[in-house]
Amino acid sequence: MSENSQVLELLQAARCEDLVYTQIPQLTVLGDFERKVVDTVKGGGAHLLEGSRGVGKSMLLRQAEFEMDRDFTIHRKLAVYVTFQTSTLLEGIKVGERDAFQSWVGAKILEKLHEKLLFLDLISHQSVIDPYEAMFGIKSPKETKIYLQEKAHQLQNLAMAVNKEEIIAKIGNDFFDKVNDLGYVMETLKEIIAKFDLQKIVFLFDEAAHTFIPRQQEIFFEIFKRIHGGSIAVKAAVYPSITSYGKNFEPEQDAIAIPMDRFDHTIEGRQAIRENFRDMLKKRIDSDNSLCKKIFSKGQTLDICIYLSTGNPRAFLHILNRTLEKAQQLKEGFSERAVRLAVQDFIDKELIPYHQNLSKRIPKFSHHVGVGMDLLRSYIIPELRSKNHRQKQNNYQSAFFTVRRDMSPNLKLALNILCYSGVLTNKGTIAVSDKKTGFRYMVHLALLVTEKAFLMPDLAEAIKVLSIRYSKEFAGDDPQFESYLRALKEASDQCANCSADLPPNAKFCPECGQKVQATSIISGLLEESIDALSISGKLKDRIRQQFPKIGDIVQAKRTQLMGIRLIGEVRSRIIKNAADEFISG
Repeated sequence: MSENSQVLELLQAARCEDLVYTQIPQLTVLGDFERKVVDTVKGGGAHLLEGSRGVGKSMLLRQAEFEMDRDFTIHRKLAVYVTFQTSTLLEGIKVGERDAFQSWVGAKILEKLHEKLLFLDLISHQSVIDPYEAMFGIKSPKETKIYLQEKAHQLQNLAMAVNKEEIIAKIGNDFFDKVNDLGYVMETLKEIIAKFDLQKIVFLFDEAAHTFIPRQQEIFFEIFKRIHGGSIAVKAAVYPSITSYGKNFEPEQDAIAIPMDRFDHTIEGRQAIRENFRDMLKKRIDSDNSLCKKIFSKGQTLDICIYLSTGNPRAFLHILNRTLEKAQQLKEGFSERAVRLAVQDFIDKELIPYHQNLSKRIPKFSHHVGVGMDLLRSYIIPELRSKNHRQKQNNYQSAFFTVRRDMSPNLKLALNILCYSGVLTNKGTIAVSDKKTGFRYMVHLALLVTEKAFLMPDLAEAIKVLSIRYSKEFAGDDPQFESYLRALKEASDQCANCSADLPPNAKFCPECGQKVQATSIISGLLEESIDALSISGKLKDRIRQQFPKIGDIVQAKRTQLMGIRLIGEVRSRIIKNAADEFISG
């Protein structure tokens, strides 16, 4: 493989899951923002890393894990990274009265804790008794590891099994009883803390709350709350706005939120993100590489790629990769013209499709997905464009708008879903006119560029004069909102029994009490074409003939993918992770 091919693979590895453990510290960039997040994650208590897809939640969780592993003999803090990617596969599957998802979560916790004990050589010596021996009756730690991996895999296979009873029998009632009994799991954790003289176990939960199935989220946060306390700390990566925490978990009381919004429009903020993302690039491309020299020789073009990512590392890598592709097609080098074409491509093929596909992932909110995007592109952005183009005195430009608190809850939900997909960023509560409060949002800068919302054609100049104070304010009862509210009402689901309008995510009809028929999410996602995957067009073309659907990729082994020409270790991992992410959100 050529030097440039290896570099391109690292640039295309935009997800943390695409990297192996040893690459995490090599590629992670720790500015002041990231350093503070990692240090908080390594500490005690319960924390929620809150941010949209691609902002770096997984990378910082893994970096915290690496640092705790490195310093384990000093601090005796055991980091246990647990990812629940593909949990959507277990949608609605029951084992008697037990939820298969809860069993899977319990199994994954025990599996990953045991793996970490092995990794740190705490149970690899013959003189040390495996703390799981009493639980599962297996004396060899390596056999226990294989046993737990098989059980977790069997639980996941329940989703696509024709004969579920056969798999349930293989898993065994005794195993289900143990992994579902949180009291039993807690006793095991306490025994491990005492046995190995641990100061703390820190669970780093990833992808748990990214699934769009409310019931799974509620089960997870019940477990999250119950295992936290004393010498056990819990951290979880969550998406903003529409996570279902359940009745027994209060986000503001039971955990501290860590917002992952790192974009700051000020001079100091832009400089920080510029240095951070340039360092990210330098870690992936050697300074002597010709591609590195080509990119950094056009510093202003690179900075535009950075700023238009709106502080999202994955968006930056996607825009950069597309810019390099466009530059090659144009045969004019790394140019601003290539950036503009790449950004349009990113919006048309990545950001907007991801948001639109949420209607399939969250069917109860499907109408809010479409109406929210219509509201943004047909009314809010045109108003921002008009405001920016009218500005003559101080040349301030805006990517920000505010809405008052008395805005319709349904439209507020539609805006929150736009935050989920990263189209908007919630900048918090602020004071608005008439001594009232409202919510401030920022529109993704790449979208504003494609919508020609800025006065000046020079992108670098437009970003320099952004001002958060120069926002467009909308009243909660803005007359233009009425048509979007009407569209939501007309499109709302109705009870099959009495035809009453159903609130989003309703389990029972509020009028007649009829149970609402649940809509399966996973079946539709598995049937989707691989065109929906967030991978390059070249990779899609290579795998399309053998694996035309998402479900084909999910069920395939990486060795099968690696049998395709030019698909090796790294690219097979990128493809599998893209499919797993697609079904989990």
